[in-house]
Amino acid sequence: MASNALERVVTDWVAKKIGYNTDAAGLLTSGGSLANLTALLTARKAQATEVWEEGHNEQLAVLVSEEAHYCIDRAARIMGMGSKGIIKVPVNERYQIRTDLLEEYLQKAKTEGLKVIAVIGCAGSTATGSYDDLNALADFCKKHHLWLHVDGAHGGAVVFSEKYRHLAKGIERADSVVIDFHKMLMTPALNTALIFKNGEDSYRTFAQKAQYLWDSQQTPEWYHSGKRAFECTKFMMSVKVYSILKTYGEEVFAENVNRLYDLGKAFAKMIRERPDFELAVEPEANIVNFRYKKVPESELNEYNSAIRQSLLESGKFYIVQTMLQGKRYLRTSIMNPLTTEQDLAALLDEIVQLATQG
Repeated sequence: MASNALERVVTDWVAKKIGYNTDAAGLLTSGGSLANLTALLTARKAQATEVWEEGHNEQLAVLVSEEAHYCIDRAARIMGMGSKGIIKVPVNERYQIRTDLLEEYLQKAKTEGLKVIAVIGCAGSTATGSYDDLNALADFCKKHHLWLHVDGAHGGAVVFSEKYRHLAKGIERADSVVIDFHKMLMTPALNTALIFKNGEDSYRTFAQKAQYLWDSQQTPEWYHSGKRAFECTKFMMSVKVYSILKTYGEEVFAENVNRLYDLGKAFAKMIRERPDFELAVEPEANIVNFRYKKVPESELNEYNSAIRQSLLESGKFYIVQTMLQGKRYLRTSIMNPLTTEQDLAALLDEIVQLATQG
């Protein structure tokens, strides 16, 4: 079908942007959660080849940042790893996975009888948008023959930007990468690319018979997308991305990423310049965490939650909140290309007004 042809055009293009060679291949699927689960299933097939036919004979596990998206935890549980198989590695002051602890956590897992199959890198992390050191993760995985998966659902979009691509340096060394088109790439939801460095890996994930769909379960037929994805029937996701490319050119993706990340930096600068506020961490992406601080320390968490609730009830702004090292922060994820610095300044003004009103 035309949708599969367009999907190959789109995924081959994404693979090239990641930095993969022509051995790479991928697919589009319904969101980052499903894409990450599919990638981990492929990692399991590569690292524990008998599971698909024989079930679990070993306690499998993955190494992941404690700041990773909740869908990684969910995927591992769906795959039967349980809480013991989700090994969460602490982060540094920048909320990046501590690569200096990987060796220790891997050896501890082995001592406990766990077989680690993969390491998941964040590009970027859920709460702060921080990028893990992907080259360090790749070195570690190469040393121990582990699968490296990069969850770039949000921040993987920087592969389209010359200005910010350096944040995901080393992403081309990953065995699999997830990037959402419906986040910063201006595409209607849900629309996610899952790309494999070795395209043949994707065909091993769901190796099973379906005579009414295809003759051979092993043949790598890219036009049979059901061989590589959970979905047999799915929306024509590829035409959405392809239409944007053909209408505006690939430059529109870079322009949008650059604008949103630039706004993140500008907003952080505003916050630093206002004595009533403090940043949680200097942002790398378009995700900015901050809090109003002109109240006693013991009241900060409750006070900032109340400020957020008042903002939502006013209907003027919508922001979320997060906990970082036990502290409550207001969290903005700047996604709308029509957002301006004036809008962000107005948000801070509104927070001050709500705070002073009690």
